[in-house]
Amino acid sequence: MRRRNSTLFLLGAVLLFSAMAYGFGGTSAYVVPRVEYVRPTDESVISLEDKDGIAFEWRRVPIPSGGRECYRITIIKEPGYDTVFDKTIDERTFSVKVPAGVFEPGMTYRWRVKQRDARTMFWSNYDLWYFKVKR
Repeated sequence: MRRRNSTLFLLGAVLLFSAMAYGFGGTSAYVVPRVEYVRPTDESVISLEDKDGIAFEWRRVPIPSGGRECYRITIIKEPGYDTVFDKTIDERTFSVKVPAGVFEPGMTYRWRVKQRDARTMFWSNYDLWYFKVKR
């Protein structure tokens, strides 16, 4: 009987958390605003000649209802989905410069930035922007 009660308690706690997080109607009650990118622009071609890195920048977007905990930027090399840069960034920072040595000439990369709600710990949805490093 005791085991059944603890199982029911655990199930109830999971259902309650799900209802609070996603709303009792099944839609998300906590929508974390999507980050808007500035540069490099989608489908751009970037020359690394005379550059020590590539600057990635995004806009100040609405703060999630629970407050913003941080941003996370990820850069992936195509093909193969190799992560070449992945960093969590302070909630007040809206850009990062990635060293040129991370990138290979002639390769295509995709990048994304998402923000995290400090209360729910949910991450925002994100867009994927592509860029190619010039040979």
